[in-house]
Amino acid sequence: MINVAKQIYGSQLTEYSKKQTQKQKNGYSSRLGWVFVSKDFTKETTKAVRTYGSLFNVSKDYTYFTPNTFYRNDLRRLSTLRWINAMSIDIDAKNGENEGMALPDMQELITQAGLPMPSLIVQTPSKGFHVHWFLEQSKRASEKLNAHYSRIQTCIAEMLKGDVNAIGPERLFRLPTDENTVFHSQERVSFDELCEWFQLVQEQDQQDVHTYKKGFCKGYESLLKHPAVQKILEGVNKGQRDTACYTLALAYKAAGYDEKTAEVYLHNWNQKNKPQMRQMEVKRKVKSAYKGRFHAPSAKKIRELSGMLFSYVIWEEAKPREERTYSHIEEWEGDVLAFIRAQGGQVSGSQRNLAEQITSNVDAERKIPYATFKKVIARLEEQEILSKKVSGKGRGASTELCIIDEVKARRTQSEAAKIEKDHVPKNNGLNSNTIKDTVVGGTALPLFRIGDLAVIPTYSTLNLPSTFSALSKPTPVPSNVPAAFASALFNRGFQDGRFIFRAWGKIQLAFKEFGVAYRAIAVTADYLRVAVDALGLTVMTTGSMIAGDFQGEDSFFKYLFGVTKGLVKKYRATQLTQFVEQIESLSNLMLSHLAMELEDELRSVKVVDRELQETKLAEIEREQSARQRRKHYNNYAAFDLNSSLNQFKLFMKS
Repeated sequence: MINVAKQIYGSQLTEYSKKQTQKQKNGYSSRLGWVFVSKDFTKETTKAVRTYGSLFNVSKDYTYFTPNTFYRNDLRRLSTLRWINAMSIDIDAKNGENEGMALPDMQELITQAGLPMPSLIVQTPSKGFHVHWFLEQSKRASEKLNAHYSRIQTCIAEMLKGDVNAIGPERLFRLPTDENTVFHSQERVSFDELCEWFQLVQEQDQQDVHTYKKGFCKGYESLLKHPAVQKILEGVNKGQRDTACYTLALAYKAAGYDEKTAEVYLHNWNQKNKPQMRQMEVKRKVKSAYKGRFHAPSAKKIRELSGMLFSYVIWEEAKPREERTYSHIEEWEGDVLAFIRAQGGQVSGSQRNLAEQITSNVDAERKIPYATFKKVIARLEEQEILSKKVSGKGRGASTELCIIDEVKARRTQSEAAKIEKDHVPKNNGLNSNTIKDTVVGGTALPLFRIGDLAVIPTYSTLNLPSTFSALSKPTPVPSNVPAAFASALFNRGFQDGRFIFRAWGKIQLAFKEFGVAYRAIAVTADYLRVAVDALGLTVMTTGSMIAGDFQGEDSFFKYLFGVTKGLVKKYRATQLTQFVEQIESLSNLMLSHLAMELEDELRSVKVVDRELQETKLAEIEREQSARQRRKHYNNYAAFDLNSSLNQFKLFMKS
């Protein structure tokens, strides 16, 4: 038990409790955490321990423990978490679930899910399992991290047929003993690795949704034929009946069955339940489903009830664009890109004025709605096709939009054209988005505008080749790219302004992942240093023009984006660690003053890194709370000592 505990908690627990003199001498440690143990987690009979000695002693009388630790010893809540040490999953074997599952079956499920080898597997008395992955480095708990932890935990539970209701980093799990430990290894996993696994699963789910959307949901009746829904139709156990009945009623509603027919089917289904629902309850659930505002069942509920992967999208055939009041956003993307390209690849002005100038490619009298325009710009920015720069405030603000990836832009516009091509009138005249061909016997090429300079690229084809080709004349570096960054690229042989501009765009997008505004990067020395360092690491991996080992634009930009994100993350973690160490030595007055300064900064519109500042403020509040608790305990101890002395004096007098 102790060896496993040390593998989980490390320096968060001490060997033995410190004496009061040691605490006064060494001060308070922000690394320590409280572990909760319990005899019966349903009754919340918990006790908090902070030493390995105490944990070993109570393990004889207590059954459950928290793999993650807390900064309070009186409240086991998500809000009081301090350190996240492990990813833990509860796999039940009750009420017929996972009946007969053995350790090899559990290990096979883990392998099939693509998960790394766990650190510990504990078998429960009901023949279920508690599976733990210990983290390489403990993560400081925060509201954002806790939420993402729960999302990953839910996904793993679904993949391993676990309990999707036993979710949260604050939960209790069975204490490992020599008798119940069925698997133990020294393997550890990084939280980033679990995040990457989760992202891959999400991407696969999106592909499954797309396939299901095309293959099955053209007719809603196919919803009832899905294996997950079929499993629920085989009957459920007590505790699931109400939810299952309502979910199935919505499935019949989505499939086009009337209320009476659905009720008949569900009465027949009810006979398979153990035990059965009352007939009046079935009737009530069906009526509620058909009279309510929901038109189809929840995919999450179907997953929970069936224990199977399930996802779907209600999908209908799209009307021709000229018959629709609101066009698909993908079609508007093509129109927006055509407008920007017609202006030379870059436009500027107020967003409302820009939206006023963009019309539908099908109907020149139909303008893009302002709300849709903002959504389109946000989507194109996320896809790294456009860069957006806003200068000024309020009504005087000006937005500059520039195409940063011409290949993606052409591909996006081409896909939008495919959506429309069956519905476009044959005699489609020129509109405001059409580029007029002024070249006799040829095709007009788009202009690339850098600052006030319009450059006609000397490409051999319309597909954009590498911008550093010896056949193309290098263009000037845009003025918004910092000189230090441009010089770092220029010195490595990358001299084309378009390439440097795109590289800076990747840097901006990487910082945007952390909520850092574009304008803050160039004016913040630390951020600019991170950008230049990321550039150096990228060149080391993907090669440079001078060395002659350059591996191509795609590889360069992908690696630059990824390594920048990693360096920014590391920078923020270092900043936060240093900040926590600094505030521990501040007086109460200085700590309050610093908190007020952070609050004033967060009220400002121009915050360089809002998320980091909010996290710092939360750390100050935690430190203040800890000091209040220590003051309370010290006062109580002093009062108790004085009371004992008074009693001793009275005893001596008597």
